Amino acid sequence: MFFLICGHVVGQTSVTNRSLTDFQKDSGPLWVKSELVKSGVFNTPDFKFTDGFDEHKQFSNIKGLFFKGLPFKGKGTKVFCWYGIPENLSKGDKRPAVVLVHGGGGTVFPEWVKEWTDSGYIAISVALEGQIPGHRVENNQGEKLWPTFEYSGPRRIGFFEDVVTEKLQDQWFYHAVADVVMAVSLLKSFPEVDTTKIGVTGISWGGILTNVITGVDNRFAFAIPVYGCGFLQETPHYSDMLGKLTNEQQAFYLTNWEPSLFVPLQKQPTLFVNGTNDFHFTMNSFTKTFEASPNEKYLYVEHNMKHGHQAGWAPKTIYAFADYITKQGDAPIMPRFKALSKKNELRYTYKGKVKKAFLYYTTDTADWGRDNYIWGQATAKFSDANKTISASLPEDAVAYFINTVDSEGMMYCSPMRFVAKDSGIQLHKKKNDRPD
Repeated sequence: MFFLICGHVVGQTSVTNRSLTDFQKDSGPLWVKSELVKSGVFNTPDFKFTDGFDEHKQFSNIKGLFFKGLPFKGKGTKVFCWYGIPENLSKGDKRPAVVLVHGGGGTVFPEWVKEWTDSGYIAISVALEGQIPGHRVENNQGEKLWPTFEYSGPRRIGFFEDVVTEKLQDQWFYHAVADVVMAVSLLKSFPEVDTTKIGVTGISWGGILTNVITGVDNRFAFAIPVYGCGFLQETPHYSDMLGKLTNEQQAFYLTNWEPSLFVPLQKQPTLFVNGTNDFHFTMNSFTKTFEASPNEKYLYVEHNMKHGHQAGWAPKTIYAFADYITKQGDAPIMPRFKALSKKNELRYTYKGKVKKAFLYYTTDTADWGRDNYIWGQATAKFSDANKTISASLPEDAVAYFINTVDSEGMMYCSPMRFVAKDSGIQLHKKKNDRPD
Protein backbone atom coordinates (compact mmCIF):
# COMPACT_ATOMS: atom_id res chain seq x y z
CA MET A 1 0.00 0.00 0.00
CA PHE A 2 1.32 3.44 -0.93
CA PHE A 3 0.17 6.90 0.04
CA LEU A 4 0.47 10.05 -2.06
CA ILE A 5 1.22 13.21 -0.10
CA CYS A 6 1.31 16.38 -2.20
CA GLY A 7 2.89 14.57 -5.11
CA HIS A 8 5.36 12.49 -3.09
CA VAL A 9 5.05 8.76 -2.55
CA VAL A 10 5.18 7.92 1.12
CA GLY A 11 6.74 4.47 1.42
CA GLN A 12 5.07 1.18 2.17
CA THR A 13 2.74 0.76 5.10
CA SER A 14 5.32 -1.10 7.15
CA VAL A 15 9.09 -0.97 7.01
CA THR A 16 9.70 -3.25 9.97
CA ASN A 17 9.35 -7.01 10.28
CA ARG A 18 5.61 -6.61 10.88
CA SER A 19 3.66 -7.97 7.93
CA LEU A 20 1.21 -5.81 5.99
CA THR A 21 -1.62 -8.12 7.10
CA ASP A 22 -0.74 -7.59 10.77
CA PHE A 23 -0.58 -3.83 10.31
CA GLN A 24 -4.03 -3.70 8.67
CA LYS A 25 -5.57 -5.99 11.30
CA ASP A 26 -4.45 -3.83 14.22
CA SER A 27 -5.18 -0.45 12.75
CA GLY A 28 -7.86 2.03 11.81
CA PRO A 29 -10.56 4.00 13.66
CA LEU A 30 -12.41 0.91 14.91
CA TRP A 31 -9.20 -0.52 16.35
CA VAL A 32 -8.47 2.81 18.07
CA LYS A 33 -11.97 2.87 19.52
CA SER A 34 -11.74 -0.76 20.70
CA GLU A 35 -8.50 0.04 22.55
CA LEU A 36 -10.12 3.09 24.18
CA VAL A 37 -13.15 1.04 25.21
CA LYS A 38 -10.86 -1.58 26.77
CA SER A 39 -9.08 1.17 28.71
CA GLY A 40 -12.35 2.14 30.42
CA VAL A 41 -12.75 5.71 29.13
CA PHE A 42 -16.52 5.32 28.85
CA ASN A 43 -16.76 4.69 32.59
CA THR A 44 -16.98 7.52 35.12
CA PRO A 45 -13.43 8.33 36.25
CA ASP A 46 -12.48 8.92 39.87
CA PHE A 47 -12.30 12.67 40.50
CA LYS A 48 -11.82 15.25 43.22
CA PHE A 49 -12.46 18.99 43.32
CA THR A 50 -9.50 21.12 44.38
CA ASP A 51 -9.08 24.68 45.62
CA GLY A 52 -5.31 24.52 45.20
CA PHE A 53 -5.33 26.78 42.13
CA ASP A 54 -8.04 29.26 43.08
CA GLU A 55 -5.68 32.19 42.55
CA HIS A 56 -5.80 31.39 38.80
CA LYS A 57 -9.50 30.70 38.32
CA GLN A 58 -10.58 34.38 38.09
CA PHE A 59 -14.32 33.69 38.44
CA SER A 60 -16.38 32.54 41.43
CA ASN A 61 -18.57 30.15 39.42
CA ILE A 62 -15.54 28.14 38.25
CA LYS A 63 -13.58 25.58 40.28
CA GLY A 64 -10.75 23.16 39.67
CA LEU A 65 -10.87 19.38 39.67
CA PHE A 66 -8.64 16.43 38.92
CA PHE A 67 -9.82 13.17 37.42
CA LYS A 68 -7.86 9.95 37.10
CA GLY A 69 -6.31 9.63 33.63
CA LEU A 70 -4.96 6.61 31.80
CA PRO A 71 -1.53 5.23 32.75
CA PHE A 72 1.42 6.69 30.85
CA LYS A 73 4.43 4.38 30.54
CA GLY A 74 3.22 2.46 33.56
CA LYS A 75 2.74 5.57 35.72
CA GLY A 76 -0.61 6.79 37.03
CA THR A 77 -1.80 10.18 35.76
CA LYS A 78 -4.27 12.86 36.83
CA VAL A 79 -5.92 15.36 34.50
CA PHE A 80 -6.67 18.93 35.59
CA CYS A 81 -9.86 20.72 34.50
CA TRP A 82 -11.66 23.97 35.15
CA TYR A 83 -15.35 23.25 35.75
CA GLY A 84 -17.87 26.07 35.53
CA ILE A 85 -21.62 26.39 36.04
CA PRO A 86 -23.97 29.27 35.13
CA GLU A 87 -24.21 31.80 37.95
CA ASN A 88 -28.00 31.54 38.04
CA LEU A 89 -28.08 27.75 38.31
CA SER A 90 -30.58 26.74 41.02
CA LYS A 91 -30.50 23.54 43.03
CA GLY A 92 -32.24 20.79 41.11
CA ASP A 93 -31.83 22.52 37.74
CA LYS A 94 -30.24 20.76 34.78
CA ARG A 95 -28.35 22.59 32.06
CA PRO A 96 -26.70 21.62 28.77
CA ALA A 97 -22.93 21.21 28.94
CA VAL A 98 -19.89 21.52 26.71
CA VAL A 99 -16.36 20.11 26.77
CA LEU A 100 -13.64 22.59 25.76
CA VAL A 101 -10.62 21.19 23.90
CA HIS A 102 -7.67 23.58 23.71
CA GLY A 103 -5.14 23.81 20.92
CA GLY A 104 -1.36 23.82 20.65
CA GLY A 105 0.30 26.17 23.11
CA GLY A 106 -3.02 26.46 24.93
CA THR A 107 -4.28 25.35 28.29
CA VAL A 108 -7.45 25.31 30.40
CA PHE A 109 -8.38 28.97 29.92
CA PRO A 110 -10.91 30.02 32.60
CA GLU A 111 -12.02 32.88 30.30
CA TRP A 112 -13.20 30.29 27.77
CA VAL A 113 -15.18 28.47 30.45
CA LYS A 114 -16.75 31.80 31.45
CA GLU A 115 -17.85 32.49 27.86
CA TRP A 116 -19.93 29.33 27.97
CA THR A 117 -21.28 29.69 31.50
CA ASP A 118 -22.40 33.23 30.62
CA SER A 119 -24.30 31.64 27.72
CA GLY A 120 -26.12 29.29 30.11
CA TYR A 121 -23.94 26.19 29.74
CA ILE A 122 -22.03 24.04 32.18
CA ALA A 123 -18.48 23.87 30.82
CA ILE A 124 -15.40 21.77 31.49
CA SER A 125 -12.00 22.66 30.02
CA VAL A 126 -9.52 19.78 29.95
CA ALA A 127 -5.71 20.10 30.25
CA LEU A 128 -4.45 17.84 27.46
CA GLU A 129 -0.69 18.01 28.02
CA GLY A 130 -0.42 17.41 31.75
CA GLN A 131 -0.68 21.11 32.61
CA ILE A 132 -1.76 22.66 35.86
CA PRO A 133 -2.66 26.36 36.26
CA GLY A 134 0.25 28.75 36.53
CA HIS A 135 2.54 30.93 34.46
CA ARG A 136 4.53 29.58 31.54
CA VAL A 137 8.24 28.98 32.12
CA GLU A 138 10.97 28.90 29.47
CA ASN A 139 12.93 25.65 29.20
CA ASN A 140 16.48 25.04 27.98
CA GLN A 141 15.30 24.94 24.34
CA GLY A 142 13.67 28.36 24.61
CA GLU A 143 10.13 26.96 24.67
CA LYS A 144 7.64 28.58 27.02
CA LEU A 145 5.69 25.76 28.63
CA TRP A 146 2.82 25.60 31.08
CA PRO A 147 3.73 24.04 34.45
CA THR A 148 3.25 20.31 34.96
CA PHE A 149 3.37 18.05 38.03
CA GLU A 150 4.29 14.55 39.11
CA TYR A 151 1.08 13.00 37.76
CA SER A 152 1.24 14.59 34.30
CA GLY A 153 0.66 12.50 31.22
CA PRO A 154 2.42 13.05 27.87
CA ARG A 155 2.64 16.36 26.04
CA ARG A 156 2.45 16.84 22.30
CA ILE A 157 5.73 16.43 20.41
CA GLY A 158 5.47 18.18 17.06
CA PHE A 159 3.16 16.64 14.49
CA PHE A 160 2.63 13.04 15.63
CA GLU A 161 6.36 12.53 16.17
CA ASP A 162 5.71 9.91 18.86
CA VAL A 163 3.68 7.54 16.66
CA VAL A 164 5.40 4.18 16.10
CA THR A 165 8.23 5.19 18.44
CA GLU A 166 5.70 4.77 21.26
CA LYS A 167 2.96 2.16 21.48
CA LEU A 168 -0.57 3.44 20.89
CA GLN A 169 -1.40 3.67 24.59
CA ASP A 170 1.59 5.94 25.28
CA GLN A 171 1.06 8.33 22.37
CA TRP A 172 0.00 11.88 23.18
CA PHE A 173 -2.93 11.93 20.76
CA TYR A 174 -4.34 8.73 22.29
CA HIS A 175 -4.21 10.30 25.75
CA ALA A 176 -5.76 13.56 24.51
CA VAL A 177 -8.67 11.68 22.92
CA ALA A 178 -9.07 9.58 26.07
CA ASP A 179 -9.03 12.64 28.35
CA VAL A 180 -11.91 14.29 26.49
CA VAL A 181 -13.97 11.09 26.37
CA MET A 182 -13.45 10.66 30.13
CA ALA A 183 -14.49 14.29 30.69
CA VAL A 184 -17.80 13.45 28.97
CA SER A 185 -18.17 10.35 31.14
CA LEU A 186 -17.56 12.56 34.19
CA LEU A 187 -20.11 15.19 33.09
CA LYS A 188 -22.75 12.50 32.65
CA SER A 189 -22.39 11.63 36.34
CA PHE A 190 -23.13 15.17 37.56
CA PRO A 191 -26.76 15.76 38.58
CA GLU A 192 -26.81 19.35 37.27
CA VAL A 193 -25.91 18.24 33.70
CA ASP A 194 -28.58 17.48 31.11
CA THR A 195 -26.88 14.34 29.85
CA THR A 196 -28.74 14.41 26.54
CA LYS A 197 -27.28 17.82 25.70
CA ILE A 198 -23.50 17.58 26.01
CA GLY A 199 -21.51 19.19 23.21
CA VAL A 200 -17.84 19.63 22.37
CA THR A 201 -15.82 22.41 20.80
CA GLY A 202 -12.10 22.52 20.09
CA ILE A 203 -9.72 25.11 18.68
CA SER A 204 -6.86 24.37 16.23
CA TRP A 205 -5.29 21.12 17.52
CA GLY A 206 -8.44 20.96 19.64
CA GLY A 207 -10.42 21.10 16.39
CA ILE A 208 -8.39 18.19 15.00
CA LEU A 209 -9.16 16.28 18.19
CA THR A 210 -12.85 17.21 18.05
CA ASN A 211 -13.16 15.68 14.59
CA VAL A 212 -11.53 12.46 15.81
CA ILE A 213 -13.25 12.24 19.20
CA THR A 214 -16.74 12.59 17.75
CA GLY A 215 -16.00 9.64 15.46
CA VAL A 216 -15.06 7.57 18.52
CA ASP A 217 -17.74 8.82 20.94
CA ASN A 218 -21.33 9.25 19.68
CA ARG A 219 -22.69 10.72 22.94
CA PHE A 220 -22.37 14.35 21.82
CA ALA A 221 -25.42 16.50 21.06
CA PHE A 222 -23.33 18.87 18.93
CA ALA A 223 -19.76 19.56 17.85
CA ILE A 224 -17.99 22.79 16.87
CA PRO A 225 -14.47 22.21 15.51
CA VAL A 226 -12.74 25.57 15.03
CA TYR A 227 -10.00 25.71 12.36
CA GLY A 228 -8.97 22.08 12.87
CA CYS A 229 -10.03 19.69 10.11
CA GLY A 230 -9.03 16.52 8.28
CA PHE A 231 -7.14 15.81 5.04
CA LEU A 232 -4.14 17.50 6.65
CA GLN A 233 -1.81 15.77 4.19
CA GLU A 234 -3.27 18.09 1.54
CA THR A 235 -2.41 21.35 3.34
CA PRO A 236 0.95 23.03 2.66
CA HIS A 237 1.90 23.30 6.35
CA TYR A 238 0.99 19.83 7.60
CA SER A 239 2.10 18.00 4.45
CA ASP A 240 5.57 19.44 5.10
CA MET A 241 5.46 18.32 8.72
CA LEU A 242 4.17 14.89 7.79
CA GLY A 243 6.98 14.54 5.25
CA LYS A 244 9.55 14.86 8.07
CA LEU A 245 8.30 11.64 9.69
CA THR A 246 9.55 8.20 8.74
CA ASN A 247 7.56 6.24 6.16
CA GLU A 248 6.12 4.02 8.87
CA GLN A 249 5.13 7.00 11.01
CA GLN A 250 3.42 8.63 8.04
CA ALA A 251 1.53 5.43 7.30
CA PHE A 252 0.52 5.05 10.94
CA TYR A 253 -0.89 8.59 11.00
CA LEU A 254 -2.76 8.15 7.71
CA THR A 255 -4.18 4.81 8.82
CA ASN A 256 -5.05 5.57 12.45
CA TRP A 257 -5.18 9.28 13.30
CA GLU A 258 -6.10 11.25 10.15
CA PRO A 259 -9.36 13.05 11.13
CA SER A 260 -10.95 12.31 7.75
CA LEU A 261 -11.12 8.65 8.81
CA PHE A 262 -13.33 9.54 11.79
CA VAL A 263 -15.62 12.23 10.37
CA PRO A 264 -17.83 9.73 8.44
CA LEU A 265 -18.43 7.88 11.73
CA GLN A 266 -19.97 10.90 13.47
CA LYS A 267 -23.64 11.20 14.43
CA GLN A 268 -24.01 14.71 15.90
CA PRO A 269 -24.96 18.02 14.20
CA THR A 270 -21.80 20.04 13.56
CA LEU A 271 -20.82 23.65 12.93
CA PHE A 272 -17.48 23.84 11.10
CA VAL A 273 -15.63 27.13 11.78
CA ASN A 274 -12.63 28.56 9.93
CA GLY A 275 -11.08 31.60 8.27
CA THR A 276 -10.61 32.03 4.55
CA ASN A 277 -6.82 32.20 4.72
CA ASP A 278 -5.93 30.12 7.76
CA PHE A 279 -2.27 29.09 7.46
CA HIS A 280 -2.70 25.76 9.24
CA PHE A 281 -6.10 24.60 7.98
CA THR A 282 -6.56 25.63 4.36
CA MET A 283 -9.91 25.85 2.60
CA ASN A 284 -9.31 22.83 0.36
CA SER A 285 -8.93 20.40 3.29
CA PHE A 286 -11.47 22.23 5.43
CA THR A 287 -14.13 21.95 2.71
CA LYS A 288 -13.40 18.27 2.10
CA THR A 289 -13.84 17.64 5.83
CA PHE A 290 -17.23 19.36 5.75
CA GLU A 291 -18.24 17.26 2.75
CA ALA A 292 -17.18 14.04 4.48
CA SER A 293 -19.60 14.67 7.35
CA PRO A 294 -22.78 12.59 6.94
CA ASN A 295 -24.74 14.60 9.51
CA GLU A 296 -26.70 17.80 9.86
CA LYS A 297 -23.97 20.37 9.28
CA TYR A 298 -23.36 24.08 8.91
CA LEU A 299 -20.49 26.42 8.07
CA TYR A 300 -19.00 29.59 9.49
CA VAL A 301 -16.16 30.95 7.36
CA GLU A 302 -14.90 34.40 8.32
CA HIS A 303 -12.91 36.49 5.88
CA ASN A 304 -9.27 36.64 7.11
CA MET A 305 -10.19 35.31 10.55
CA LYS A 306 -7.22 35.42 12.92
CA HIS A 307 -5.84 32.15 14.27
CA GLY A 308 -5.81 31.77 18.04
CA HIS A 309 -7.74 30.72 21.10
CA GLN A 310 -9.46 34.03 21.79
CA ALA A 311 -10.25 34.51 18.11
CA GLY A 312 -11.47 30.91 18.03
CA TRP A 313 -13.99 31.25 20.84
CA ALA A 314 -15.12 34.80 19.97
CA PRO A 315 -17.73 34.26 17.19
CA LYS A 316 -21.24 34.62 18.61
CA THR A 317 -22.48 32.21 15.96
CA ILE A 318 -20.80 29.40 17.93
CA TYR A 319 -23.06 29.95 20.93
CA ALA A 320 -26.14 30.55 18.76
CA PHE A 321 -25.55 27.20 17.07
CA ALA A 322 -25.31 25.45 20.44
CA ASP A 323 -28.57 27.14 21.46
CA TYR A 324 -30.22 25.91 18.26
CA ILE A 325 -29.36 22.33 19.21
CA THR A 326 -29.97 22.43 22.97
CA LYS A 327 -32.47 25.26 23.52
CA GLN A 328 -34.58 25.25 20.34
CA GLY A 329 -32.93 28.48 19.19
CA ASP A 330 -33.12 29.93 15.70
CA ALA A 331 -32.12 27.53 12.95
CA PRO A 332 -28.86 28.36 11.14
CA ILE A 333 -29.04 29.59 7.56
CA MET A 334 -27.52 27.24 4.98
CA PRO A 335 -27.40 28.86 1.52
CA ARG A 336 -27.96 26.16 -1.10
CA PHE A 337 -26.61 26.39 -4.62
CA LYS A 338 -29.18 26.37 -7.43
CA ALA A 339 -27.54 27.54 -10.62
CA LEU A 340 -24.64 29.27 -12.35
CA SER A 341 -25.89 30.77 -15.62
CA LYS A 342 -23.93 31.17 -18.85
CA LYS A 343 -23.66 34.85 -17.95
CA ASN A 344 -21.89 33.85 -14.70
CA GLU A 345 -24.87 34.76 -12.52
CA LEU A 346 -25.04 32.70 -9.31
CA ARG A 347 -28.29 31.80 -7.59
CA TYR A 348 -28.77 30.30 -4.13
CA THR A 349 -31.83 29.61 -2.00
CA TYR A 350 -32.15 29.73 1.77
CA LYS A 351 -34.51 29.46 4.72
CA GLY A 352 -34.72 32.07 7.46
CA LYS A 353 -34.24 35.82 7.38
CA VAL A 354 -31.14 37.28 5.77
CA LYS A 355 -29.94 40.77 6.66
CA LYS A 356 -26.78 40.79 4.53
CA ALA A 357 -25.23 38.53 1.90
CA PHE A 358 -21.77 38.49 0.35
CA LEU A 359 -19.98 36.61 -2.39
CA TYR A 360 -16.39 35.56 -1.70
CA TYR A 361 -14.24 34.31 -4.56
CA THR A 362 -10.62 33.62 -5.39
CA THR A 363 -8.85 33.55 -8.73
CA ASP A 364 -5.90 31.36 -7.68
CA THR A 365 -5.79 28.18 -5.60
CA ALA A 366 -2.45 26.87 -6.86
CA ASP A 367 -1.01 26.01 -3.44
CA TRP A 368 -3.54 27.30 -0.84
CA GLY A 369 -0.79 29.15 1.02
CA ARG A 370 -2.02 31.96 3.25
CA ASP A 371 -0.02 34.64 1.47
CA ASN A 372 -0.32 33.28 -2.04
CA TYR A 373 -3.99 33.80 -2.75
CA ILE A 374 -6.69 36.22 -1.69
CA TRP A 375 -10.46 36.17 -1.43
CA GLY A 376 -12.33 39.00 -3.10
CA GLN A 377 -15.59 40.21 -1.59
CA ALA A 378 -18.70 41.45 -3.41
CA THR A 379 -22.13 42.32 -2.06
CA ALA A 380 -24.78 39.79 -3.11
CA LYS A 381 -28.44 40.56 -3.72
CA PHE A 382 -31.10 38.73 -1.74
CA SER A 383 -34.87 38.53 -1.60
CA ASP A 384 -36.49 37.49 1.66
CA ALA A 385 -39.79 37.22 -0.22
CA ASN A 386 -38.43 34.68 -2.71
CA LYS A 387 -35.71 33.30 -0.40
CA THR A 388 -33.05 33.70 -3.07
CA ILE A 389 -29.52 35.11 -3.18
CA SER A 390 -27.90 36.17 -6.44
CA ALA A 391 -24.47 37.48 -7.39
CA SER A 392 -22.33 38.04 -10.46
CA LEU A 393 -19.28 35.75 -10.40
CA PRO A 394 -16.11 37.27 -11.94
CA GLU A 395 -14.99 35.49 -15.11
CA ASP A 396 -11.58 34.58 -13.64
CA ALA A 397 -12.92 33.14 -10.36
CA VAL A 398 -11.98 29.51 -9.69
CA ALA A 399 -13.61 29.00 -6.27
CA TYR A 400 -16.35 30.79 -4.36
CA PHE A 401 -18.90 30.68 -1.54
CA ILE A 402 -21.79 32.77 -0.27
CA ASN A 403 -21.76 34.29 3.23
CA THR A 404 -24.95 35.41 4.99
CA VAL A 405 -25.75 37.38 8.12
CA ASP A 406 -29.16 36.73 9.65
CA SER A 407 -31.52 39.10 11.45
CA GLU A 408 -29.75 38.44 14.76
CA GLY A 409 -26.31 39.15 13.32
CA MET A 410 -25.27 35.48 13.12
CA MET A 411 -23.11 34.51 10.16
CA TYR A 412 -23.39 31.29 8.17
CA CYS A 413 -22.13 30.38 4.72
CA SER A 414 -22.42 27.93 1.85
CA PRO A 415 -19.77 25.30 1.08
CA MET A 416 -16.93 26.42 -1.17
CA ARG A 417 -17.44 25.39 -4.79
CA PHE A 418 -15.03 25.17 -7.71
CA VAL A 419 -15.73 26.56 -11.15
CA ALA A 420 -13.46 24.46 -13.36
CA LYS A 421 -9.83 23.45 -13.74
CA ASP A 422 -7.14 25.82 -12.56
CA SER A 423 -3.83 25.98 -14.47
CA GLY A 424 -4.08 22.33 -15.47
CA ILE A 425 -4.56 21.16 -11.87
CA GLN A 426 -7.66 19.02 -11.36
CA LEU A 427 -9.64 20.76 -8.65
CA HIS A 428 -11.62 18.81 -6.11
CA LYS A 429 -15.16 17.96 -7.23
CA LYS A 430 -17.80 17.52 -4.60
CA LYS A 431 -19.94 14.41 -4.37
CA ASN A 432 -22.95 16.65 -3.91
CA ASP A 433 -21.79 19.31 -6.40
CA ARG A 434 -25.14 19.70 -8.09
CA PRO A 435 -28.18 21.94 -7.74
CA ASP A 436 -30.40 21.04 -4.77
